[in-house]
This record gives sequence, structure tokens and C-alpha cells, in this order.
Amino acid sequence: MGNEQSQGQSIFEKHKSTRRDFLKVSGVSLAGTALSLSLLGCLTNGDPAVKAWPTASGAIIHDPRLCTGCRRCEMACTVTNDGKAHPKISRINLRRNFNYGPHGPATDFNAGPGQLGNFKLIGEECKQCADPYCGNICPVKAISADPHTGARLVDENTCIMCGACEQACPFDAIIRDPEDGKAKKCTLCYGQPACVDRCPNEAIRFVSWEDAVRIYHERGHGLAVRSPKA
Repeated sequence: MGNEQSQGQSIFEKHKSTRRDFLKVSGVSLAGTALSLSLLGCLTNGDPAVKAWPTASGAIIHDPRLCTGCRRCEMACTVTNDGKAHPKISRINLRRNFNYGPHGPATDFNAGPGQLGNFKLIGEECKQCADPYCGNICPVKAISADPHTGARLVDENTCIMCGACEQACPFDAIIRDPEDGKAKKCTLCYGQPACVDRCPNEAIRFVSWEDAVRIYHERGHGLAVRSPKA
């Protein structure tokens, strides 16, 4: 784990100066160096200042067309990040959609995604939002951007297990560990995502954040502009 972290850090330190620091998502367009405002509001934890988040170096993309449902990605994620094979806290999530897809059983389930439908398995992953709901709502500021990859990281020593970030994320990308109550989210494995490395079918890719935004919009999914859950 230590070697992976140092390798990832050196890779992204090299390119750090060439990345744009801030992005703004407006509809399906991307603006250059700008600030994006959260749909949760400009106020963060009672602070009237607008918080600017550096852009993540990239995001993880799952391709249902190539996924066979082996779920090695979930095991690789938790072994790398938590030292235990625990799919329930995997940052990339197939289990919720494995049988019937993200919307559950349909009347004609054969026409829908999932193992019991058209076999199209849909993975859920952190979108590394430009202005993250999770980071903005955390009452103790336990979520911050990694200085090397820009990934939004949870400081488990600061986390108070309140669940606010889990409720705020419209993509269900934050999970709390049932063993210790701490919030878990994608770390990008410091630039070398284990889920990408271990996928036997190349169904998971690590792409630039700009490409991730484009891909999600092409698929009809809003990225960092969806309304938070009620």
C-alpha cells in the first residue's frame, strides 16, 4: 500500500502544474479556470465564504457492456483501502444493481438491466464532483481534496459518523463501515485505482475528470449537477 501511494503521488506530482485548478459545470459545458457553486448552497458549515475545490485529476468510469459481474473490483477496492475483503464498503458498487439494475425489478424485468434481466450490470462509483455535496455538508470538515490527485478524501480520525455525507451524495457513492461507522469513499488509490488494475475485462477505466464529465453526459447522466437526495 505504501509503495502504491508513493508511486501514485510521484505520477501526479509530475503533472500537477499542468492541470487546471478549478472547473465549473454548467449544463453539459465545461468552463476553464473558474469556481463551481454547489446546489446545496454557497454556505458551508455556517461559513459565508464560497469554498473552492481543486479539480480531481481523474475519475473512475464503469462500462456495463464489458462487465461480467465477477466483482473482483469490489474486493480489490476494500483490500487495498481497508485491508479486508468487504464488498459492502467497496467504493465501486455492483451489488446494489446486480440482480435487477438501479431501479429494481420492472414489470418486464427481462428488458431491464441486471443478472435477471438483460445481463447489463451497472456499476456505481464516485464522480469526484467539482463542488462535492459530501465535502460541503460535512459539519466537521472531515472531507478534503488530496493534494496529489484531487480525490475527495475522508479523514477517518475527524469523521464523527453522523452520516450527513452519505445522505447528501446523490450518487450513493459514500458508504459507512458497519464495523466502525466511519464514512468510506473513493480515494482513487493515489492515482493507481486497484479496481481498474484488477478488472479482467477492462470494464473499468481511470480517465481525466474532463473526459469523465463528457462520458457521463453522453450517457445521459448529470455529473456534479444532480439534485441531492431528499
